[in-house]
Amino acid sequence: MFQKTVPYTIVLFLLFVTSICLADVDSAPYLRFGAGARSVGMAGASTAVADGASSAALNPAGLTNVDDLTFTLATQRLSFDRNHSFVGVAKNLTPQSTIGLAITSFEIAGIPEITNAGEEKGNFSYGSGAYTLSYGHALEQVNLGASLRMISDKFGLDSDSRQTGLGGLDLGVLGKLYSNTVFYGATLKNLGGSTASALNLGVAFRYGGKNAVTVALDLGTEFVDIEESTTAVKIGLEYVLADMFAIRGGTQRTPNRTSLYVGFGVNVANFGVNYAIKPVDSTDYDVVGDANAHYVSLSYSY
Repeated sequence: MFQKTVPYTIVLFLLFVTSICLADVDSAPYLRFGAGARSVGMAGASTAVADGASSAALNPAGLTNVDDLTFTLATQRLSFDRNHSFVGVAKNLTPQSTIGLAITSFEIAGIPEITNAGEEKGNFSYGSGAYTLSYGHALEQVNLGASLRMISDKFGLDSDSRQTGLGGLDLGVLGKLYSNTVFYGATLKNLGGSTASALNLGVAFRYGGKNAVTVALDLGTEFVDIEESTTAVKIGLEYVLADMFAIRGGTQRTPNRTSLYVGFGVNVANFGVNYAIKPVDSTDYDVVGDANAHYVSLSYSY
């Protein structure tokens, strides 16, 4: 009985808490870009299947899936000369608890500085970093996790123009049902900070052993007042062959935008290489100069 009621209790609690998660700004939108090419290749449908060091950014409850010590390095080349990167490490403290550290960075270089007279004076860059400390703990029926994030921004020519503030608190939960074939998860992100709060609910179905198929579904929304809708449905698919090769695909849809994702991965001797690509979105908005986005990540576990 307890196992059956846990998922429903968690969902009701999260829906209740969202009433205090309203925000008026869209700060640090680069946090939406994901952490690691595996999650990106599945269109971001990772709430119920988060694992490894990337869990610090995706769902801190997923840290409990780390065996001992793991690292993840990821880089993304985006349109308009934007660069996004992620570095994460997770380590078991006890068989039930795991700590994680992550740094997410975003940069745009070569922004022209224009004077009031219309003359180009030079170039400057914009940079932002998110620094996350996470903790995951395994209980009998579910896994819980929390992350605390700081945000640091630098914009302008002045080297002293950097500003640092609280990014917010993340709360996460993961669970398994029916002999580890059904997975569920939920996250509340950026509570009490300068970035928009977000709610994500996820469920995933996995069948097979060394040759496994995983289908994941996420429903997420951000509590922010912007023109474009931030409520998204994400569907991801992963096929793993011989516990070594993985092929992934997925789609993410909002009322204004449709995104497609394709990726693959190779894992040999605890060393993993993953790649994903996102073609140009189909969107209601006219974005001149948009291009395909490429994602690469490396991971290693001891």
